[in-house]
Amino acid sequence: MYRWLSLLMVVVLIATAALACGGDGNEKEQPSPSPTGEKPSPTITAESPSPTGAQPSPTKVVPTGTLTMAVQTIAVRPWIGPFSMGETTEKPYWAPVFDFLVYDAGKDDYVPGLAESWKVAEDGMSITFKLRQGVQFHDGWGEMTSEDVRFTIETVLNPDVSQCSNCQTNFGSIFDHVETNGPYEVTVYVTKARAEDVLGWMCPSHAHGIGISSKAYYESAGHEKANERLIGTGPYKFASFEMGSKLTLEAVGDHWRVVPQFKTIVIKEIPELTTRAAMLQTGEADIAEVTPDQAAYLEGRKFAIVTVPKARYLSLSLLGQWLPERPTYDPGCPFLDKRVREAMNLAINREEIAQTIFKGYAKPASMNFHSPHADTLQPYPYDPQRAKQLLAEAGYPSGFKTEILDVAWAGSAGMTELMSAVQGYWQKVGIDAKITSSNVIAIYGTIVGRKNTGKCISFFGSVSYAPYYQGATIWGYSKNAMFPMYESPEFDKLVEAYFDAFTAKERDSFGAQMVQHLYDNYNLVPLLNVDAIFAAGKRVGEWKPANWNYLSLEHIARSGG
Repeated sequence: MYRWLSLLMVVVLIATAALACGGDGNEKEQPSPSPTGEKPSPTITAESPSPTGAQPSPTKVVPTGTLTMAVQTIAVRPWIGPFSMGETTEKPYWAPVFDFLVYDAGKDDYVPGLAESWKVAEDGMSITFKLRQGVQFHDGWGEMTSEDVRFTIETVLNPDVSQCSNCQTNFGSIFDHVETNGPYEVTVYVTKARAEDVLGWMCPSHAHGIGISSKAYYESAGHEKANERLIGTGPYKFASFEMGSKLTLEAVGDHWRVVPQFKTIVIKEIPELTTRAAMLQTGEADIAEVTPDQAAYLEGRKFAIVTVPKARYLSLSLLGQWLPERPTYDPGCPFLDKRVREAMNLAINREEIAQTIFKGYAKPASMNFHSPHADTLQPYPYDPQRAKQLLAEAGYPSGFKTEILDVAWAGSAGMTELMSAVQGYWQKVGIDAKITSSNVIAIYGTIVGRKNTGKCISFFGSVSYAPYYQGATIWGYSKNAMFPMYESPEFDKLVEAYFDAFTAKERDSFGAQMVQHLYDNYNLVPLLNVDAIFAAGKRVGEWKPANWNYLSLEHIARSGG
């Protein structure tokens, strides 16, 4: 019910105006902090394990100045945060408001965060976290304890108060319950011998990593109000958010993990790529999300280029591959013919696009999401003659007409140019594709209702971490897809076997079969695995984003320039 009402509210908001969802001056005054014990000294950063051996005393950092970022899209919904529907695409920008139980240390390995240590039970049916003491929530909402961890997990998995259907579908498939043992110990129990999976959901580098929220704050303010003004324990505090405009964050001057060098970060949503580049050159922005062409131009003018290598997967989905019992199922849809789907893939020269449009900041992709098995598959080859032959065999010797819905996803710079390139390749084999720029919320009702049969839609996915293969469950499972793009009885069986797998080995086996099914049947049009590219001005010093899901904004250094 909550999800339905939330979607209805979004539609009304879009129809009227893009309303601000940050502080409006009418929030209830929050209480002053109550001391709950001394805060520990900083011990680790998000990128590296706790240091061993003697270390010099750190120089005290005093946050100063404002850092302005210009990005293509911040969010397409009126509220953000761990319990939102867009927790995957929007998290790179709101993640610094929160701390996470663990942080990424490399290939599916972790270092302490809010959890100082953890232990997986020998039977794999539970994982126990021992929490760091003295960590405070923003604005006086008290010390972070095991009750907050339990509240956060239970809330994100509750569809009545959380829109994070990705978490509910995947984490929820193995979740049993949470128990606390005093204020600094919490145990998560699961229904299958896969408790180690929980670490991925507690890490910000994971697409669905969950930031810990304050139980007291949500119970006091109510979920809807609390979602409008985020409270976490992270190195930046939430100041305000205006959908379609900007997100403002303020530094925490005595944060336990890292004190930011910039006092304020203002992230501005600037859809026009030329405007973003101009803002950087005039000094109106310090960091701008740019395209490969812009990166080359700006680098030649002494702007620093910061990349997140192979961060994102850009693709097209062929809508109309529905179960026959769907009201919008059309047996005449061209995409139901495997020969047509193969032709649409063979018509595209991915390597040429990677080198010309993306200037080497991309490589051809074999799937629309990251997984170990997908990495073993070769991208579809370029063979336009075979594509024409397949279309003729399928009954389309002169091709057919379709439409590409070009959606502005957060982090999808370069998508429009990519769609234009695909349009050109398809035209050469007889497929006439009209491109329509789209806002995902404006068309979300038609997506859920499967009302775009015969059309294509651009899709964006970030690099994922263990547990792998979750991507396809979000859009390819007919019984619970938040963004339906493909469905079949055979694929449903694979998804359910993936959910029901008792061990990680069994889970990955079924996940690999899911990928192979999609690949062999050409159900999607995977295009490129691309770098995220930012250009930085003279006020920005060292910045090494951990990955696309966690941009490490709190670690951006001032250059003094």
